[in-house]
Amino acid sequence: MKSVLVVGGSGAIGSAICKKMAKEGYFVGVHYKFHREDAENLAKEIGGIAIGFDIKNAGQVRLGINEFVEQAKGIDVLVNCAGIAQKIKPLLDTSEIEFDEVFSTNCKGVFLTCKEAISHMLEKGGNIVNVSSMWGLVGGSCESVYSATKGAINSFTKALAKEYASAKIRVNAVAPGFIDTPMNASLSEKDRALCLDDIPLGRFGKGEDVAKAVAFLCDEDCFVTGEILNLSGGEVII
Repeated sequence: MKSVLVVGGSGAIGSAICKKMAKEGYFVGVHYKFHREDAENLAKEIGGIAIGFDIKNAGQVRLGINEFVEQAKGIDVLVNCAGIAQKIKPLLDTSEIEFDEVFSTNCKGVFLTCKEAISHMLEKGGNIVNVSSMWGLVGGSCESVYSATKGAINSFTKALAKEYASAKIRVNAVAPGFIDTPMNASLSEKDRALCLDDIPLGRFGKGEDVAKAVAFLCDEDCFVTGEILNLSGGEVII
């Protein structure tokens, strides 16, 4: 059976990816840092396992991925879905501490998990999908640091795709726009309406939209690598 580790699998988008990949026939590792119960319940539901570690800690990443590899008898796919957003505010109001936290989580975390997973994929190949953002494509006002991390992930994805194509490891990213998750639940109805007005397709994205894109990129016959798949409903077109 093919295996996939979904880093950030206990979150709203991550859980949708876990469920979709399980339906596609994968043995799924549901990663978590804080939400152990949610991850364990989801893993039980889809017949996978819950794996806990801090993506910013190299030692924990190594142990966690090794644990998954041991139980799954390998790793065919890595999906990086964990990340944090900065508070929406101008650059001049953003602290160095906030900068370090967002970059450490969003960029260092992807660096560490990719490095460890690739070491296990070199013999027979594999797939990596990083979850970026439309703001990594064009930048978001008052979200400069977050945008910078996602832009970095996009370039990192393209570089790895070139670096490991000869090892039959494909590396891609998806760049979601506004996805209707609990993270956006605090927005007022007025703000939601304004956000919706910016989306030509006339609806917010769903976790399932991201999950379908990830599954497409992980298909064994997919002839795509080094791409950033834009999932913004037309809000960003480049």
